[in-house]
Amino acid sequence: MDRNTLLAIALSIIVVGIYQTYVLQNREDALVEAAQMEQQAAESADGSGLVAEAAENSADQGSGFAARQRAPGESADSFAAPNRPAPTAPVRPAARVESWTLSNDHVVAKISNDGAFISSWSLREYNERLPSGDIPIELVNSATPVLKTDIAGVSGASFENSRFRFVEKNSRKVVQEAETEAGVLTRTIQLDDSGYGFDLDLAFESRRVDPVDVSFEVHWPATMTERQDFQQLALLAYGDEGGVSRTLVPGVGQPGFLGFGGSSDGVERIEDRVIWAGFDIQYFVGVVIDPDGRERLDVQFEQIEAGETAFSRVTLPSVSIGSGGSVQESLRGFFGPKAPGALADVGLGLEHTVDRGWSWLEPLTRFFEIALDWLYKFIPNYGVAIIVLTLLVRIVTAPLTVKQMRSAERMREVKPKMDALQAKYKDDRQKQSEELMKLYKEEGINPLSGCFPILLQMPVLIGLFYALRTSIGLRQAPFGLWITDLSQPATLFTLPGIDFPVRVLPLIMGASMFVQQKMMPQAGMDPVQARMMLIMMPGMMLLISYTFPSGLVLYWTVSNLLGIAHQYWIRNKMQPAS
Repeated sequence: MDRNTLLAIALSIIVVGIYQTYVLQNREDALVEAAQMEQQAAESADGSGLVAEAAENSADQGSGFAARQRAPGESADSFAAPNRPAPTAPVRPAARVESWTLSNDHVVAKISNDGAFISSWSLREYNERLPSGDIPIELVNSATPVLKTDIAGVSGASFENSRFRFVEKNSRKVVQEAETEAGVLTRTIQLDDSGYGFDLDLAFESRRVDPVDVSFEVHWPATMTERQDFQQLALLAYGDEGGVSRTLVPGVGQPGFLGFGGSSDGVERIEDRVIWAGFDIQYFVGVVIDPDGRERLDVQFEQIEAGETAFSRVTLPSVSIGSGGSVQESLRGFFGPKAPGALADVGLGLEHTVDRGWSWLEPLTRFFEIALDWLYKFIPNYGVAIIVLTLLVRIVTAPLTVKQMRSAERMREVKPKMDALQAKYKDDRQKQSEELMKLYKEEGINPLSGCFPILLQMPVLIGLFYALRTSIGLRQAPFGLWITDLSQPATLFTLPGIDFPVRVLPLIMGASMFVQQKMMPQAGMDPVQARMMLIMMPGMMLLISYTFPSGLVLYWTVSNLLGIAHQYWIRNKMQPAS
């Protein structure tokens, strides 16, 4: 078993689930500029009779936010949105779709009065690259607003297609209500003073004369798009019992791996109750959260359009109320970057939105993330920091590497004798094996001794893989020359007519792997198979790495070049002086 075969096995494992599609950014979503926000705010206030009220609330938003906090020990059922008397007349419906803008130092959000609450959510500090220039990234697909709110368990109480009426609005908070013959649904969203979090309160007042069991539902949809940041679009949920459940949107309701498992009805049900659920992409996440960290949310992932659109259906526990009764629930939300600091501020297991591999590997992956960020403090270029990190890893693992390389050199030295034995006993496999084992014993060689160091290095290699894949610092981080974003494949130019991207870094990586493969003896392997492996392995890795982020390809290329230099040094050192 040679080094490259083992590396191929490792890479074959870690590339499962990695995206392999190449797209160019071709979608320009116009964001809300200051003038447009003011205009929309004026439009949404027009005709609603709340202009003066909105001005009052804007002036008092600080004290209003403090008043809305739940007291320590107060239950979710007792904590309510601003109490109002049961309506004596039907709620006045909104005549048209309106929106209102909330903002703080991190977020600009558009709140709609349609069935889904949030129609736009852009981040001030993170840009999206368009052909026309950089703009703040928009996390909501314009065709699929998020946070649709509804009621389950009450006949005639579907608010899925309701148009809500603005009751209160200021720069941090919006209150809306809608009615059906069964009752009135009030929903409140309040943006945090800073950061990416928000409070979501839902209240229902029954107009039925019979007792009912009320369950609030929140839907968080996700739609596939060609935008670079959204290539790994998935639905996810988390609970302490079941851990993270994550399904790529094209896979929701589809058969499982190799056709096994999956679902036949387009629905994937999460077995255990969870703490939070929503959607995520490589560097950003949006979820609704039980504010107390309790596992009480029922979640299922459902298809809307197979392979294109799906949503997380989050259902809160059912509450029984009597005739004319009411019920209130509160949730927290997070809609922002997977930056360690931002996730740590929320807590409640939100750090698990970052995919760091298997649970036993997470500490190692996190160590490399911290090491990379630490190097960046002294070397303000993530590309150079990756090179230095690769060199440090090579130094730390040098004792294991030297042992493997020395074993490989000894195998290379006795290879002529091995070839002779294989030729002599080519028609007698059993005799051939016996003679080879005798030769190994005479020469003091263990053919497996070169395998164990590589096996021990596998966790390091896989941990580095995940660290480079999930570090948000690499997003849009330039290295130099044509490599302007280490989180994306680096294209030097595109061949005209066929639109094929020419990427130099994977070509260098493939060539370095070919040289490294050629330096390693193929002990016990048929010469024809050895020649095939010499071409197939580098070719396969070139094909796979062609869609890898350039930061990963840079690491692997540098590691290969260091390995070649190290192997050459070992070979010269082991040769007897002439």
